[in-house]
Amino acid sequence: MKYKALTAAALALGLTGPASADPLIGFGVSFAFGNGGTDVGLGLRVFSDDEEDSTVASVGMDYLFTSQSWRATAGVAQLMDGSYIGADLGVKLNGGGFDAGLSLGAADTEDDDPSAPPPPPIDQGQQQPG
Repeated sequence: MKYKALTAAALALGLTGPASADPLIGFGVSFAFGNGGTDVGLGLRVFSDDEEDSTVASVGMDYLFTSQSWRATAGVAQLMDGSYIGADLGVKLNGGGFDAGLSLGAADTEDDDPSAPPPPPIDQGQQQPG
């Protein structure tokens, strides 16, 4: 079972690299809703971009404490200043089926402020033809 979970995690994380220029990794808490209950766990997410105040695609892997299972996820997230909140669909790798989830956590986002404009040219004074 460990082999399947590690293979799925490696595949999910490996597929996100070529699809984006600035991927971002986040770590946080996950809540999975399905089968009549809520399961809480820790999760690792890879986001399609690293700009704060943007909505991005995500893939990830959670370890859920109540069911003691691994959960592969795909969804969307809103990046903020050093954090994220996301919604996803997941599948438990031990055959538990599909579920929906929410996640929130920390991520090292990039500030989306535009670069400062160049300084105005320095006036060297006008020279008069002699």
